[in-house]
Amino acid sequence: MQVPTVHPAVTAALSGISSALERLARETTPPALLGALADEAHKLLGAKATVVSRREGDRLREVAAAWAGGIASRSSFADYAYLLDDYPLTRTVLETGESMALSLNDEGVEPTEAFVLRELGMDAVLMVPLARDGAAWGLVEVYDVGARRFGPADVTIADFVVRQSAGLLAQLENTEAVQRLYRETLASLANALEEKDSYTHDHTQEVVELALDVAGSLGLEPSEQDLVELGALLHDIGKIRVPESILNKPGPLDADEWGIMRRHTLAGEAILAPITSLRKVLPIVRSSHERWDGSGYPDGLAGDAIPVGARIVAVCDAFRAMTERRPYRAPMSERDALAELRRNAGTQFDPACVRALLRVLDSRGRTEPLLLHRPAHAA
Repeated sequence: MQVPTVHPAVTAALSGISSALERLARETTPPALLGALADEAHKLLGAKATVVSRREGDRLREVAAAWAGGIASRSSFADYAYLLDDYPLTRTVLETGESMALSLNDEGVEPTEAFVLRELGMDAVLMVPLARDGAAWGLVEVYDVGARRFGPADVTIADFVVRQSAGLLAQLENTEAVQRLYRETLASLANALEEKDSYTHDHTQEVVELALDVAGSLGLEPSEQDLVELGALLHDIGKIRVPESILNKPGPLDADEWGIMRRHTLAGEAILAPITSLRKVLPIVRSSHERWDGSGYPDGLAGDAIPVGARIVAVCDAFRAMTERRPYRAPMSERDALAELRRNAGTQFDPACVRALLRVLDSRGRTEPLLLHRPAHAA
């Protein structure tokens, strides 16, 4: 029996799709998955760029992109949002769940879509809806230049890869929901401390948010940022074993009281040690009161010997503590607290962590206006 001949182009396409799906399946976070989707889609279709946008009510906002020729992985309008009312064909794709190909060479091409193509320096686009639980999660747009018009084969490939990505995205987002529940459970544990310690109300969550931003500013990997988040959440859990008379004393602690207070990091480590999933967080909890110059506790660690997560938590915890009212003193102004951090960089605190916290606080002080990319007739 004669074996049918398979066209080399078909073999190459199937190989490309298989490789793309393998890569997508390896990603472990939604942002990484969406970035891989953008990259693989534009390679599979031999296009110039792919942009993935998320629907936010009546707007679309870019969340991932890939460009050929070494161009940065952001479009010229990555910081802008698109109003769906300005782009009727885009809205149609999202609402019907049907992909659509457009080209500037089409007769009577829709003006607003032509506006976007010209603004991006492109001539053709394939719009593919990304659905999640039967609803429009977002949009994948594949762009190219020249006389090309995306055909049925392109649509089939893009639809298949985007559908597979949507399934993976659902799994990852469900995993994130489970992880959020886990963190909320741990937060309930930390809240037990807040009920005991009158001045820690909201303190822990604020330290967590600062620590996460500082970890991001320092370029820590996502897995390291997860540990910093948990470490910040639980770093003072050992204070549960410190008497309230010490925690809420309206004045300086004496030597014996300080001795008890200084043991709270070891108590926290002991409380969390039986929980297997928190083993990697223990060094942050134990070392969150070490000092850069080695004069901290409980081990007198110095410099880079202190786990980076503990160094981050220490500076964020100190900043929040200085700017909060305590039983024995009024709160510092943010300006004075920042000056204190600068003075103690290199002695109490890791200088790199101080600089990162200053960057984070500076960026929080700036509010960016919402930018809309609108056709001239709609602006």
